[in-house]
Amino acid sequence: KEPELVDVADVLNSVTDLMLARAEEKDLLFSVDMEPNLPPVRARPEHIKQLWTNLISNAIKYTEPGGIVVVSLSQNPKYVVGVVRDTGIGMAPEQLAHVFEEFYRTEEAKALERQGTGLGLSIVKRIAESYGGRVWVESEKGKGSKFGFALPKAA
Repeated sequence: KEPELVDVADVLNSVTDLMLARAEEKDLLFSVDMEPNLPPVRARPEHIKQLWTNLISNAIKYTEPGGIVVVSLSQNPKYVVGVVRDTGIGMAPEQLAHVFEEFYRTEEAKALERQGTGLGLSIVKRIAESYGGRVWVESEKGKGSKFGFALPKAA
C-alpha cells in the first residue's frame, strides 16, 4: 500500500479510546494534549496507529498504579511531533543506548512485565525513519520516561 495523507490526531484519538480503559484499570492519570489544526503526514494509517499504540501501551505497562501518562501532539516548522511521557520505572543511561534495538528489554521491564518481545520500540523507530522522521527517548531510572517521534509534514 502507498503512503497517504494521514491525520495523526485522528489516529491518536482512535488509539486513546482503546488505551483509556487500560490506564483506568491501573488507576493511572491519563491525559492527551493536542494542538489544533495540525497538518497531515504522508504515511500508512496503520503505521501511525502502531507508533501510538506501541508508545502508549509501553507507558501504561511500565507505570505503577497511581502514576501518570501524558500524551501530546504538536508541530514545529517541519514536523508533526508526538510525545508520550510517563512516571514509570524509567531507565539508566546505559540502557537508553539500546532501547530501540530489536529484542532489547531491560531487566526491570522483564521483572515488572513478563509479556513482551522487545520489538515494540524497534518497530516505532523503523516506522518513523521510513517516512523521513526520527525517534528519541529521555529517561531517568525510577522517575519515568519520555518517548518522542517527529514525522515530516506532508508537502
